[in-house]
Amino acid sequence: MSRMDQTTADDVILDLIVEGVEPTHANLATAIAEYPQFREELEQFFATHSIQTALEAEPEAVGTTVKHFANIGVSRVLEHNFQARQASASQSAAQSKRLSRLIQDRGRDPDEVAVKVGLNPALLMKFDLHRIHGEVPVEVYDRLGLEAEVPPAYVIASATGPPIPSSRGNLRKAKGPIRIETETFEEAIRGSTLSDDLKAFWLGLIADKDHPKV
Repeated sequence: MSRMDQTTADDVILDLIVEGVEPTHANLATAIAEYPQFREELEQFFATHSIQTALEAEPEAVGTTVKHFANIGVSRVLEHNFQARQASASQSAAQSKRLSRLIQDRGRDPDEVAVKVGLNPALLMKFDLHRIHGEVPVEVYDRLGLEAEVPPAYVIASATGPPIPSSRGNLRKAKGPIRIETETFEEAIRGSTLSDDLKAFWLGLIADKDHPKV
């Protein structure tokens, strides 16, 4: 199955039909490896082809058992791939949410969570609006993830990225791009209203080199 760069999914599937390729798990994997850009089309073709093959096969034929289990293999890989795509979509959706929304979706109040993890509402809002840049102690994300009952990676994804304008910033008109001020985690902690003990705790972790950079 080799064509020019203009090869389409129909071309590939036509080659499979002409070559009489059987709808086995191994053949499906080989086809996807050679043409990963046509994964969905190939999965649909092999699924349909396996059903047709099963219906046309004679129950008494010696090769029926082999084809039957081959078709089961195709069905299982299709189900696995479908579930993997669904899980990936769910994870992407969760990671694309704002931090405050991620916490609220778990039935928690963002302000209460902020205090619970040793921050405060103002600091959590800065993470929510992506106003913290540079190195942040992993402990921040671990604690937020534990309270929100989500993987720390979800918290990192929802709390990092380009700064998000506040609603007030969106309402005012500007002649040019609105400049959004950001600060480091250390600056945010030093300028916060946290107790001296909490400030000392977080500032003590900044020396740790195992920090995600945002």
